Amino acid sequence: MGENYKIGNYEIATKAYFDALKACNATGEEILKQLDVNGDKKLTEDELMSLEIQDDENTQTNTTTNNATIDEKIAQIEEACEKKLLAYYEELDKLREQRLSIYNKIGSSADLSTYQGYMQQAQSISDQMRDIDDSIVNLMTTTESQIATLKASASLMSSNGDYNVSTSNATPVSNANVSFNFTEKLSSRQQNELQQFKANWEKNKSRYQTVSAKTGVPAELIAAIHWREASGSFNARLHDGGSLSGYSSWEAAAIDALSGGYGNINMNDITTWYDFAERYNGLGYRNKGVSSPYVWAGTTNYTSGKYVADGVYDAGYVDQQLGVAVMLKALLG
Repeated sequence: MGENYKIGNYEIATKAYFDALKACNATGEEILKQLDVNGDKKLTEDELMSLEIQDDENTQTNTTTNNATIDEKIAQIEEACEKKLLAYYEELDKLREQRLSIYNKIGSSADLSTYQGYMQQAQSISDQMRDIDDSIVNLMTTTESQIATLKASASLMSSNGDYNVSTSNATPVSNANVSFNFTEKLSSRQQNELQQFKANWEKNKSRYQTVSAKTGVPAELIAAIHWREASGSFNARLHDGGSLSGYSSWEAAAIDALSGGYGNINMNDITTWYDFAERYNGLGYRNKGVSSPYVWAGTTNYTSGKYVADGVYDAGYVDQQLGVAVMLKALLG
C-alpha cells in the first residue's frame, strides 16, 4: 500500500513517521529493533502509534509542557496556512471578476481581431487561476505533512527526550491484513484501464491524501470513486463528473462531495469501504437485490445489470468500467 520509506534495514510505513524518526535522530539499529514489535523489520503505523509514555509524576508534568509546545507549533502552522489561503482566495475572486468583465465585452466585439484579443486575455486569466489552484493544493499538502510529522515526533519521544519504546498489548492491524473475497474478471479494456488508474494514483496520490485528511475517507477510496465518476480528471467534480463551476479547486469540490454522510469507515474492514462507495453511488442496485457494478464490475461478484440512464435499468447490460473493489485491490492487495 503506497510508498515505503527505509532506515537501515527497517521499512517505515508512512512519510510522517519516517520524518519524525529522522528528526528525533531515532535511526540506530538498537532503537529501531525495540520499536519493531512484530520483529519483521517493518515499522507499521499501528506499532508506532501504540507507544506509551511512562506514567510518573514528573513525566506527566513534562508531557503537558511538551504537548503544549506541539499544539503551539501546530497552531502557528495552521494560522500561517489560513493567511496564505485567504490571500489565494482573494486573488481568485479578483481574477474571476476580471474574467467576467472580459466575457461581457466579448459579446459586443466589433471585429474578429478584437474578439481574439479578448479571448486571449480571458485565457491568460484562466491560466493564472489554475496556477493559484495548484498553489493551494501544494500549500494544503505541505501543511498536512508538517502537522503529521510534528504529531508523529511527539508520539515517538517521551517527555524527558528519551525514545519511548514501551508498547501496549493491542494487536496491531493494518490494511495489509485485509482480504479480498473476490477474483478479478477483467476484459482487455478493463486491464488497460486498471493500469491507467494505478498510474493516475501514483502521480496524484498527494491530492487524494489532502482530501482524505480533511474528510476521513481513505485516499485510495477517493481515487477509486474519482475514477468511476470522472476517469481521474481533476477538471471534473467528484460528485458526478460535472463542471467545477462554483468551486475554487477540485479539492474543495471533493471535500463537499464526500460530506454527504455515506456511512462510517473502519480502516481495517474493507467491507465498510465497499458500503461507503455503494451508498455514494446510490442504493438502487441493492434495492433490486443485485450486485452494484459501481463496486463489483470486473469481479466474479458481478455478472450483469446497470442503470443505463436515470431510472432506466437494463438487466442484461454488462458494465465495462472498473468497479471500486478492483481498484482498491490494485492499491491495497
